[in-house]
Amino acid sequence: MKILFANNLRGYYGGVEQVILNYARGLARRGHESYLAYGVDGRDPEEFSAFFASTYQCSEFGVEAGRGEGTAFNVIMEQVKPDVVFFHKVTHLPDGIEDNSRVRKVRMVHDHDLWCPTGLGYYRRNRMTCRHPAGWRCYMDLAFLERTDNSLLPFKLVGIQHKIKEMRRNHKFDAVLAVSTYIRDQLVLNAFPPDRVHICHPILEHEDPSPQPVPEEPNIVYIGSLIRGKGVDFLLRALHLVKCPFHLDIVGTGKSEEQLRNLCRELRLEDKVNFVGWVDHEEVPNYYRKAKVMAIPSCWPEPFTLVGQESMRHGRPVVAFDVGGNSNWLDHERTGFIVPEQDVAGYARAIERLLTDTALAREMGQNGADSVRERFPFERFLDKIEAQLSGQTAKGKESGTIS
Repeated sequence: MKILFANNLRGYYGGVEQVILNYARGLARRGHESYLAYGVDGRDPEEFSAFFASTYQCSEFGVEAGRGEGTAFNVIMEQVKPDVVFFHKVTHLPDGIEDNSRVRKVRMVHDHDLWCPTGLGYYRRNRMTCRHPAGWRCYMDLAFLERTDNSLLPFKLVGIQHKIKEMRRNHKFDAVLAVSTYIRDQLVLNAFPPDRVHICHPILEHEDPSPQPVPEEPNIVYIGSLIRGKGVDFLLRALHLVKCPFHLDIVGTGKSEEQLRNLCRELRLEDKVNFVGWVDHEEVPNYYRKAKVMAIPSCWPEPFTLVGQESMRHGRPVVAFDVGGNSNWLDHERTGFIVPEQDVAGYARAIERLLTDTALAREMGQNGADSVRERFPFERFLDKIEAQLSGQTAKGKESGTIS
């Protein structure tokens, strides 16, 4: 097959781009040709491009439409002549692509941007998960306002109906791949045809580490961005309730860091919490090995959570809130604990139980390592991606069974 990937970014930026790179590399081993149409560059774009036969800057991609840089998508299509176009995080579809019957169209939905006008998946006022289709409730949550980097005009107006119309164009795609049951349910709630929506967990290709035993030391590790949706403030408030000794390493950076440092001082946790900052990719495994507990306190409905996979791959138990797709990879009381949404006291109890019971933490960690190997092998996952891209899925197979 000739596969034309489409994404806003070319280069290393986040989980989406890492997933795209893994697909392109895996499909190339199977004899397929992968091409990339993109809007703007991220980190190390040339290194990223090495895994594609060719890359093309598209004037219709990027966060803002109609930037005028690069080549029109229909010209790229004529040059590549793909068998399938594989859309990922694309803010605006090219004109008329949904009605093009000459090429198969598949989209992978990695987050909430497609169906949620704010892209958050939760209510801004209280960060509780939204379980309604896009519509009039979005106005009540001020979804027509979008933050800017302009200090004089920190918000701009956006068209909710325009975003809903853009979403509905995807209804005509041949297949839509949701990264979790939560994303699948939200797409169906927003009128996507159920028979075209399939669950396909985003599995990364990694060599399995040799898991080291969970340490005796009461170390908690958080790895991720320091932004409001990641819920690190909930984690700190939970730790304020923990009675046993502990130490927390916060690995990552973000615009909420100053607020979180202030909250640490307010809760008198400064001597127990270390803001590590950004670390190189090669150093990250050291923090997994150090952890007795991996904390994933997101209030944002995590679509699937790659950090969760990595935590279990390293044999570490996880504590997470019951939001988004967390229940697709974390087995409650087997590989960690799933705590009711925003239940800070419950989160504290779960962490304290693991910190004070090393045998339980080690058992759950080993269960997690076994679960990743059994449930999320990359090649089996690639089989299913390949089948969706080619359109040769088993006839009569129930939607939502790809996992």
